[in-house]
Amino acid sequence: MTAPLDEGLPRPQIDTRLAAELAGDLFGISGHVQELGSQQDRNFLIQAAEGRRHLLKISNPASTRAEVEAQNAVMAAVRHAGQEEALPGLRAPRVLPSPAGREIERVTLGGREHLVRLLDFLDGEPLIGFPHAGPGTLAGLGALAGRLSLALDGLEHPGLERRLQWDLRRAPEVIDSLARFVRDEDRRERVLRAARNAAHRLEGLTAELPQQAVHGDLTDDNVVAVRRESGEPELAGIIDFGDAMRSWRIAELVMVCTTALHREPERPLAVLPAVTGFHRHRALLEAEAEALWPLLVLRGAVLVVSGEQQLAVDPGNDYAAEAIEREWDVFTSAESLDAAVAGSALRTALGLGRTPVQTVLAGSTPDAAPGASDGTSLLPEDVTGRVVDLSWESRQLRDGEWLEPGPSGADPEPTAVERRRIDEVLGAGEVAVLRYGEPRLTRAGVPGTGAPENTALFAELHSAAELQVRSPFAGTLHATARGMMLRADDDSAALLMQGLIPGDEQPAQSVRVQAGEPVGTSGALRLWHLTATALAGAEPDGSGLPEPRAFVRAAELDGWATIFADPAPFIGAHVLPASRRARRIDPAEDLARREAAFDALQGHYYQAPPQIERGWREFLIDTDGRHYLDMVNNVAAVGHGHPRLAAAAADQWRMLNTNSRFHYRVVAEFSERLLSLMPPGFDTVLLVNSGTEAVDLALRLGQAFTGRPDVMCVHESYHGWSIGADAVSTSLSDNPLADETRPDWVHPVSAPNAYRGRYRGPGAGPQYAAEAEAELARLAAAGRPVGTYIAEPRNGNAGAIPTPPGYLERIYAAVRAQGGIVIADEVQVGCGRLGEVFWGFQEHGVVPDIVTVAKALGNGHPLGAVITRKEIAQALTRQGAFFSSAAGSPVSCRIGLEVLDIIEEEGLQANAATVGERLRAGVQALAGRHRLIGAVHGRGLYQGIELVRDRETLEPAVEETRALCARMLELGVIVQPTGDRQNVLKVKPPMCLSPASADYFIGALDRVLTELGG
Repeated sequence: MTAPLDEGLPRPQIDTRLAAELAGDLFGISGHVQELGSQQDRNFLIQAAEGRRHLLKISNPASTRAEVEAQNAVMAAVRHAGQEEALPGLRAPRVLPSPAGREIERVTLGGREHLVRLLDFLDGEPLIGFPHAGPGTLAGLGALAGRLSLALDGLEHPGLERRLQWDLRRAPEVIDSLARFVRDEDRRERVLRAARNAAHRLEGLTAELPQQAVHGDLTDDNVVAVRRESGEPELAGIIDFGDAMRSWRIAELVMVCTTALHREPERPLAVLPAVTGFHRHRALLEAEAEALWPLLVLRGAVLVVSGEQQLAVDPGNDYAAEAIEREWDVFTSAESLDAAVAGSALRTALGLGRTPVQTVLAGSTPDAAPGASDGTSLLPEDVTGRVVDLSWESRQLRDGEWLEPGPSGADPEPTAVERRRIDEVLGAGEVAVLRYGEPRLTRAGVPGTGAPENTALFAELHSAAELQVRSPFAGTLHATARGMMLRADDDSAALLMQGLIPGDEQPAQSVRVQAGEPVGTSGALRLWHLTATALAGAEPDGSGLPEPRAFVRAAELDGWATIFADPAPFIGAHVLPASRRARRIDPAEDLARREAAFDALQGHYYQAPPQIERGWREFLIDTDGRHYLDMVNNVAAVGHGHPRLAAAAADQWRMLNTNSRFHYRVVAEFSERLLSLMPPGFDTVLLVNSGTEAVDLALRLGQAFTGRPDVMCVHESYHGWSIGADAVSTSLSDNPLADETRPDWVHPVSAPNAYRGRYRGPGAGPQYAAEAEAELARLAAAGRPVGTYIAEPRNGNAGAIPTPPGYLERIYAAVRAQGGIVIADEVQVGCGRLGEVFWGFQEHGVVPDIVTVAKALGNGHPLGAVITRKEIAQALTRQGAFFSSAAGSPVSCRIGLEVLDIIEEEGLQANAATVGERLRAGVQALAGRHRLIGAVHGRGLYQGIELVRDRETLEPAVEETRALCARMLELGVIVQPTGDRQNVLKVKPPMCLSPASADYFIGALDRVLTELGG
């Protein structure tokens, strides 16, 4: 384009009627015409009768023929690269020649010549139409940009030498020229100020930035995607080459980063996956990495001023109007993050160098700590300090108190909980130290859609008596609006001190101080350590310094440490030893250790799991203090970290823990308590360590009592991993070889699933029962009468599938009529989880002969039980005594009693009923809006949400379920698939689940189903 940069370029005045005429006259095609958005051109989709789709593109009259030819050349280069082995899959539109054989036709409209092309239409929809583009999609977008950059490397064309508003080489000129179009004065001044600062940071870098042909606008507007089976986007091609030009190579990545910024403007470093994706294909130079953030600020500023200009010259441009606020978000997001912080975060992500925080948190003294090496510190040597630990490791924080409401993350003032812990230290006569770089539980809050801003960029010192504060280095002390500023003479560092009371000899104006010289007193001192990077360009009075931040996300600390480093070296090792500074945990490192030493046969959730090190109630907490809503952990029935359980276990450990062959009271108390929860007829208990052991023992009891080895079970069930329990476990998701390895004494029958099984609907129970009765008769006639029948009252592994009415009653009666016994496996659903009943078998009005219990019984402690009749248990004596070293130990029994007490006294069974119904009703309401929800199974707080692609065929939505679980983790919810088809969300949280947490789960589920198009 040869038009001046400040000249508006209204779109050609062409409507759909005229577009249809041009398509027919110039290219001989016809069909339904629909206008598509464009900033300065006109684009029309032509839907031909035979189904083919084309794009009619009328370029702005300011575009020259050479420029349009260059765009065609760029598209051709991309398509060629997409066919090459090195860069497969790159797709771009193909230019279709007119009947006259020309790729570009001309038409005169309104006295001006316009260039017209017909392109094939790439399948898919612009990525911007997908509500969510997660880290994987952004990484793919960055990789696409890197591969595109390689494809265009070396392409030369005279039409690429353009004078465009979008050329970042000209961004400062464009912004200055077009800023007058920004109507809001505050916005205009903010844009101009940010642009000047960004341009200043680019000085000395631009000469090192490589130049080449670029697409020029590779955003989610111009990348098309198709929906995978999961509902997630799969990048399918690149469109709209109207801004193709020669510019800095890094500009391609800058454009990609705007996609992350407008989607998550509150989290600027969401760009990192895109940057690393690009870098894998097109390694960034040091200068490019340094220039990326200032260029991103300039790109945002150009978007703002150009968008406002376009509306001024083309008021009817809905496309431009709709983008205005999105473009403002891009600018404000980029501008909100200090370029030094962003640069450091980028360098860390790209592996281009060590950052200051990595040195400081490793326990070394950074070079930028004047005076720290000569023993001079803020506080006298006779002062000692004690750390107030607010991290996930803290034993000072107890019983979820950190979740008490307090100041926002932007407020550094201590919360009530922090103040209590501080006062405990002060009462002991020591200085309380709150650490820099510590992700505080007290600032994390309950689960949210992103990581919390809870990592401190400052340190605090609190004392019951006034502390004498000294200058740790020679410098200048002066008052600022933010606090007292002590700035080193060589500008290598500064300390911002809030709460410092200057001495009488220090006047209000700036005063020189020497290392070790007193500068005032304080009983509560808050310290920010500003680095040389932060001080660069700031005035002596402190103007121009970055605003001190209180808290940031843990993942962003490396970047922020570039300007706010750890004050610990100035505080002194006598107050805060290096070994007591906040330490960082690398989940990937610990995962590698796990995988090296802990066999992979014992798998873990998620490919890149959060490192969970703490829990409270229904929350799991990672090493950054982030709280996740645990919707899958039916083991922790009474919640994580229950103080009563911790106290009971600790107390009993101090008293006695041995094996059950010794005589002690608690084993009798626990056994009696279990029997009191059972119907009449149960009179004895055998204690074990797990559900697997309970099932294995129950099978042995059944075989010993009946004298028959044959066992009947149901398909799609899981009962444990031992040889016996695994034999009756028919779930293919747990054992893909179950059908091949099953011993001949095990006889599975159809899972009584009235939703998707052989028999469906209200009458399914008797039909499944009749089938099972026929199998019992067949086996008896064959000389293999069934001695034991085992099943869960609800098929937990299949997704809380209800056993239909009329089934258990008949099958129990039929088994007993042939001399067999029945086992109810209550390991998953028992202990009140179903809400209205304590045991699952009570739903059906039946009474089994043996009940197996575990999981909830120990709340994570290895504890299980087999509850039965003495006559059945005594049958095993012919094979010897039963003994397990740890089963029935005093600690296990005490924990089991405490769990049962908590369930009763805290009303957890009632809570399971009421909150479970709230959950069920909420998900049922979602089913009215989301076609993927096929059924909501279960009861109380044991539910299964079955996802299907078609409610008639019940095709399992397997990929969608996988994608949903991954996305829910990003939103702070832990939920997992279950069942042989892996398309059921297992919903079995701790029984203390609150209504607020249930609502959060429903809201997150609604959001993700919307994102996945389901």
